Amino acid sequence: MLSRQSESAQLVIRVLIADEHELVRLGFCTLVESRPGIELIGHTDSFEDLKSQAQKLQPDVILLDFNLIEGNIVNRIPDLLAVCPNGKILVFTAIEDSELHLLALRLGALGIFAKKKLSAETLIKAITCVYGGEVWVNRSTTALLLQNFNEITVSEYSDTKAAGTLTATKSDKLNALTKREADVACLAAQGMSAKNIAKKLFISEKTVRNQLTAIYNKLGVASQLELALQASSLGIAIDQPGL
Repeated sequence: MLSRQSESAQLVIRVLIADEHELVRLGFCTLVESRPGIELIGHTDSFEDLKSQAQKLQPDVILLDFNLIEGNIVNRIPDLLAVCPNGKILVFTAIEDSELHLLALRLGALGIFAKKKLSAETLIKAITCVYGGEVWVNRSTTALLLQNFNEITVSEYSDTKAAGTLTATKSDKLNALTKREADVACLAAQGMSAKNIAKKLFISEKTVRNQLTAIYNKLGVASQLELALQASSLGIAIDQPGL
């Protein structure tokens, strides 16, 4: 049986798993099912079936291997998020390719988990982390993200030909945010989860998530990770007084 009812009012993280290898997939299913506070709602080896289940079941977290029976599906991550916009994607893979990991994050995944470093406790921690809106990446991917960000920043500055042009671009984007959105953006850029931002600002977590979506659209970023990395170039003051 793929799902179970929580015996308490405790928050339950609903998880959907996709891996082309049956033994690996069932191993993950067994591990997830054995943990209190996590509910396995489905599993599959096909991207098309995953997309269908995600649209119908609206999981909180999707554990996704890069390779399903259709082949490498990293470029289809946006398709998955289109039918399950509130789902958090945690990629677990045996592929050690930091550039591929970076691409997955740019396309909307919130975490990368290496199969070779698999342990029950680490996996559960990763699931909980991405469910809370935080990023889960290894050191090599983090280093590549920072390197890539530095290269983009230098390139963008060179293209402007003048610091004034860059400053104007920052100002235009920030001015598009409401006061509340600016506060949320500041806290999100510090790495705070949606839950903690909600507590900090005395608003609901749902409101925070809705505002983050609006913030990403206005600032032209795809995720909290990209927001944090580009905070300086966007003119976001992370040490804003009062927050």
